Amino acid sequence: MNFADQNGAPAVPVQENVLKNEAAVTTFTSAGGGIKLVKILPGPYAGRTEQALNDHSSSPIGALTQNGGVRETTVYQVRAVTDRSITYTATANGVEITKEWSMTDGKPGDGWGYLWNLKVTLRNTGTQRLPGSYGLFAGVIGAVHSTELGRTIASDWYADGSADEIHADKFDASSFLGFNSRAAVPEMTRQLKNLKWAGLHNQYYSLMISPAAVAEGGFTNLWSSRVWVEHDDPGRQHVKGWAMQTALEMPGTALEPGNTASWSGQIYTGPRSGTVLSNLGGDRREGMHYGMFRSLSNLFLWLLNTFHGWVGSFGVAIVMLTILVRVVIWPLSIKSTNSMKRMAKLAPLMQQLKEKHADDPQKMNMETMKLYREYGVNPVGGCLPVLLQFPIFLGYFGMMQNAVEMRGHPFLWVPDLSLPDTVAHIAGFPLNPLPLVMAVTMYLQMKVAPQPLQTNPQMEMQQKIFKIMPLFFLWFCYGTASALALYWSVQNLVSILQTWIAKRRPEPELVKVARRPSFLERAQAAAEAQQKAKAGRPAPGGGGKSVFKKGK
Repeated sequence: MNFADQNGAPAVPVQENVLKNEAAVTTFTSAGGGIKLVKILPGPYAGRTEQALNDHSSSPIGALTQNGGVRETTVYQVRAVTDRSITYTATANGVEITKEWSMTDGKPGDGWGYLWNLKVTLRNTGTQRLPGSYGLFAGVIGAVHSTELGRTIASDWYADGSADEIHADKFDASSFLGFNSRAAVPEMTRQLKNLKWAGLHNQYYSLMISPAAVAEGGFTNLWSSRVWVEHDDPGRQHVKGWAMQTALEMPGTALEPGNTASWSGQIYTGPRSGTVLSNLGGDRREGMHYGMFRSLSNLFLWLLNTFHGWVGSFGVAIVMLTILVRVVIWPLSIKSTNSMKRMAKLAPLMQQLKEKHADDPQKMNMETMKLYREYGVNPVGGCLPVLLQFPIFLGYFGMMQNAVEMRGHPFLWVPDLSLPDTVAHIAGFPLNPLPLVMAVTMYLQMKVAPQPLQTNPQMEMQQKIFKIMPLFFLWFCYGTASALALYWSVQNLVSILQTWIAKRRPEPELVKVARRPSFLERAQAAAEAQQKAKAGRPAPGGGGKSVFKKGK
C-alpha cells in the first residue's frame, strides 16, 4: 500500500465520535482512524480551562505512516463503538486494515483516563508482497503559551535503558565563528534499540506511543520534524512558533499475499506529570527529563504536592517548601558566617604578611595558607552555601518548570503560577514583577551577607562574579514559570533573616588549633613505631631452652 497513491478505496463519509471520561474528552475521526483531538478537562492538570492536544495536526494520532512523514488519507468505516472503545476497518490498495481502540482500566484521575490501548491488524489481500515500512503517527504538539522556551518542545523516547530528546531548536542551522557548523535539517530519523516508548512533549503535556513488545536487541526507527503553527496568546495576537511531530515505525509488518500482521501498544495523551507518569509505569516517568538532579526534583515534587494537600494553595506550598529548604541548610549557613567572621579577624595578620612578602607573592600565598591552617579557617567556607544552592536550584527548576499541577493556580497578583506573572506589555515587552523582586532581594541578600577577605586575584574575581548573579538569574527566570521566581524571592528573604540572626550571635573566638599531622607524617610515625616494636621482640629460636632432648 502506497499512501501517496491511495486509489481503489470506496468513498466513505468522514465520521467523528467523542469518547469521554472524567479526565478528558477524546474526539476520534474516521479520516485516518485515530484521535483527532484531546481536551484535558478543567481540574488538577489543566487549570480552570480545557487544554487541547493535537489541535495543530492535519492527521490523527494513530494514523498509519510510510517512510516517516507520508501519512495515510484513508477514510475508515466505524465497525463498532461503545462509550469506552471504537473499531475502524478499511481496505485500500490490497490491504485490509483494522484498528481497535479502547480505554485502559483504572481510575481516570490517576492517569489511566489519558491512556488508550491500540491494536492494528494488517492483512494482505493482494497478490504482491508488502515491504512493511509502516509506522504510527504520534501527533503534533506545540507550545502551551507563546513565551514557552523552544527547548521544552521536543520529540523524546526511552530506549536501551535511558531517556533522551531532540528539541525543536535543534533543527536550525548552528555555527560559532565558523566552527562546528550545523546545517538546518527538515527532519531527523533515529534508530532506537530496545524501545519502551517514544513521542512528543511540550512544557506541560506529552503524547507517547508504547509498543506492547519489542524484540530483545531489536531496533525501531523514529522519525521527527517540526511545523510552524500559530499560538493563542491573551496579550498578543497571531503569535507563531515551532511545533513538533513524530512517527514511530511498526517493525515486523512485512506481508506476503494472504498473510496477517498485527501491532499492539498504548497511546498516552495527557499531562506531563511525574505523579501520573509514575502511576502508569513502563518507565514513562523518565519523560520528565529532570536530568542529573532528578532525585532532588522528585523529592521537591512530592513535598510540594504534600504541602498543597495540607493548605490547598500552591503559592503557600512553595513558601513552605522554600522555608524547609533554608532550615535544612541553616547549620551550614551558620558555619559559613562564623568562618567569614574568623577571616575578618585575621585581617591584621594578613596585612602583616602582605607587607612582609610584598616582593614575593608565592611566599605570601604559602604563609597565608599556613595562617589559615593554624587558626582552622577555611578561605572558601563562606561560599559553600552559595555553591550548595546551585544543585538545589537546578533540581527545583527542573521540577517547577514542568509542574503541570500548578496550571491555573493563582497567588497574590499572579493569575497562574505555571506562567510568567505578566501584568502589562510595554512596547510589546512583558512586564513581569516577580523576577524583578527576585533580582532585588538577591542583591540585598548579597549586600548583608558577610564578605570574605579578598586575599588574592582569584577571590576578587569570585566576588565580581557573585555581584552579577542577580542579573543572570533575572535573565534566566524572566520568561519562566512565576513559581520559580516566587521560590527564589522567598529564599532570598529568608536568607536575609537568617543572616540578621547570625550576625547577632556571639562572635567566634580566633584561637590556634592543634595542628593535625599530614598523611606522610602519620605514615612515618607508624613506620617508626613498627621498627621499635620489632627491635623489642626476641629473635626466633633464641633466648630460651629447647623442649627437645638430645638423642644419645
